[in-house]
Amino acid sequence: FRQRITKVLPADKQEDHDLLKWLVARSFNIEKAENMVKRSIDWRKELDVDTVLKWDVPEVLLKYYPVGMAGHDREGLPVWIIPFGGCDMRGLLSSVRKRDYVRYTIRVLEASIQDMAVQTQRLGHPVTQQCCIFDLEDFSLRHVTWKPAMDVILELVQLYEANYPELLKCAYVINAPKVFTLAYAVIKPFLHDVTLKKIKIYGYSGWKEALLKDIDADQLPQHWGGSRTDPDGNPKCPSEICLGGDVPKEYYLTVSKSNLSKLSDKENLSSLTLGKGDKKRLKYEVKKPGSQLKWMFRTEDFDVGFGVTRKVKKGDEEVLVPVQRVNSQLVSEEGYLVCMEPGTYVVTFDNQFSYVRSKKIYYMIYVEAAS
Repeated sequence: FRQRITKVLPADKQEDHDLLKWLVARSFNIEKAENMVKRSIDWRKELDVDTVLKWDVPEVLLKYYPVGMAGHDREGLPVWIIPFGGCDMRGLLSSVRKRDYVRYTIRVLEASIQDMAVQTQRLGHPVTQQCCIFDLEDFSLRHVTWKPAMDVILELVQLYEANYPELLKCAYVINAPKVFTLAYAVIKPFLHDVTLKKIKIYGYSGWKEALLKDIDADQLPQHWGGSRTDPDGNPKCPSEICLGGDVPKEYYLTVSKSNLSKLSDKENLSSLTLGKGDKKRLKYEVKKPGSQLKWMFRTEDFDVGFGVTRKVKKGDEEVLVPVQRVNSQLVSEEGYLVCMEPGTYVVTFDNQFSYVRSKKIYYMIYVEAAS
């Protein structure tokens, strides 16, 4: 394997531990590992990854992309905290181009690798992996049912698997609510078996003890089971960990309405008009678990409420996507939901908050059966 890639990889990336990670990622199939290396080198050149740490990052990403390095575990590996429950993906993706969001994620990964090089020199042995803590406090399906958000998440998962093999030592997913299983069901098929074995999922208890088995308390903020605080006593250490939060509208990019209006010209679209203070419930039957309920819609001039429920008993419904007002007059709304249970799913368009204006909606909603 070394002979095959000696002219491809930089000399400082040809240590035994560097080569081993590519082989592990392809189950020690030398030909597949070689192809993986070559594709990754091409990818780095195409995206100019080697200069990403010098990139002038858009302010909105620095302020609202939730991530930060807390410290190091007992083996000297960098520990990253990602408070994803506080991520306003709609706001971020409305404020920067998708490629900038992706590039910033790459920048975080490259910063981690840079820290590993420093740790390798300091400790006198190779440091080649990282620990990640994904905090899902305040997570809801609004994070992922917006199609552009899920598309970016899946793109990042595939990017990570293809170009950063064996970078992960362990991922702790903490404060995971029940609805996380729906999002995880979409992401899981894109993760390598080796990666899946490294993911530990916790609810609202037990995770602090698990973290402290591998990470000293002085390497973690108090909020995440450690002993550190900011100088002002803040237990989340926001000076080091960006907590995310709602992105102010003034960061939003201007959208061309002429482009968005083309949605109404597409085939297979239905339309409806909601009167003042009215709502409309559309029912869809799901027969196979794992099927996807998909939607795309826009309104002509004003926002509208949108939500999804599932009938569980006569008269009772489980809320899957809470009704929220959507600015679908600015950006067409696209999303989907993995239906883990068969039954009747109800899509609601809600205009009950408006007693002044009716709303014209163009939409396409359908069930894609599980294969």
